[in-house]
Amino acid sequence: MIRPDEALRLLLETVHQNAPRRVPLAEAWGLELAEPIRADRDYPPFPRAMMDGYAVRTADAGKVVRVVGEVAAGQNVDTPVRCAECLEIMTGAACPPGTEAVVPKEQVRRSGAEVALPRRVTPGQHIAPQGSECPAGRPALNAGEPITPLAIAVMASFGLKSVLVIPRPSMAVITTGAELISLDEIPDPAKIRDSNGPMLVAMACDMGLGQPRHLHAEDRRDQIAKSLEEVADAEIVLLTGGVSVGTYDLVPQALDHYGAELVFHKVSQKPGKPLLVARKGAQLVFGLPGNPLACHFCFHRYVAAAVRKMEGKRPITDPMLGRLTEPVEPKGGRTYFVAALAQCNPEAEPRWRVRPLPGTSSADVFASARANCYAEVPPGASELPAGEVVRFTWIGSAPWPN
Repeated sequence: MIRPDEALRLLLETVHQNAPRRVPLAEAWGLELAEPIRADRDYPPFPRAMMDGYAVRTADAGKVVRVVGEVAAGQNVDTPVRCAECLEIMTGAACPPGTEAVVPKEQVRRSGAEVALPRRVTPGQHIAPQGSECPAGRPALNAGEPITPLAIAVMASFGLKSVLVIPRPSMAVITTGAELISLDEIPDPAKIRDSNGPMLVAMACDMGLGQPRHLHAEDRRDQIAKSLEEVADAEIVLLTGGVSVGTYDLVPQALDHYGAELVFHKVSQKPGKPLLVARKGAQLVFGLPGNPLACHFCFHRYVAAAVRKMEGKRPITDPMLGRLTEPVEPKGGRTYFVAALAQCNPEAEPRWRVRPLPGTSSADVFASARANCYAEVPPGASELPAGEVVRFTWIGSAPWPN
């Protein structure tokens, strides 16, 4: 049995970043760029009006000039701006030839086809010069940067329909156990509904992976091995249950039959002691505990880190610091990761209050359902009192509550 930090180190040593792949722009959000993005032309591509007003010559400041036309956004107008004349212009429109400034509507007095200009008109006022935001050829985004909605806007402006990225890994979920039934079945006294499958699918979607395939196998080595063969093309496979020491814990045997190589099995932590990691070629296989809270934690700490590294992102997030609102009992020689609710207290230092939400066991998700973080309790025999500072990590895209 290895320590949690050692397990994470071994996992990340065996995970490699995915090879770059070109994807449609609409599918690139949240990924990492694998190429620099350069402007295809000047932006703006013309001197652009920044206000609704009038395109004028600066020599006409303080004078009454005649309105000889109108320029709307997207309209090409060849009528030049001459002395004693102006054109009405809309925000975003291309300034016509001869424009030296744009005077906002609020600063003029209009009477029919004439406007009285203010005494002071500054050259270039309310005009964005051509190329002032991003000249042609300039790198606007660099390889390795995350693709945010703003980055999508940049690439759409450049007319890119696809982009080279570090792609998301594909994932499949295999739940095991003869005791599990689907959500639309009525359980008899010895059966329980499958909660791990929907939970893991939701966690994968929370990471932007989309809907993983979800299979179920009973506690038979041949069925588990058959399910593994069915998802052989997935880059990550999550098995739930069957990784402990019971008679029907057959996942290790099935993985050996499948040809997977063990990376580690069992970690000195609670929840999630039976965690297993193996790989077959480029495929990474996790044997997650069947208890729902343990299954959830192992995805949070280990699966998510592997996904992030495969996507070219920083695999481990920095822990936060917070004060316990209630005492917590350690779990002897194992590191205890207790589900908790972190709430902000801006007047305190550190500013996070961490309220433990421990269940009665690793199968109890009911007490922990409102958790937004996991707090780390080091191995030991002494109780951690209320007020003790602990490290914690946010769960998925959990909100930062007030």
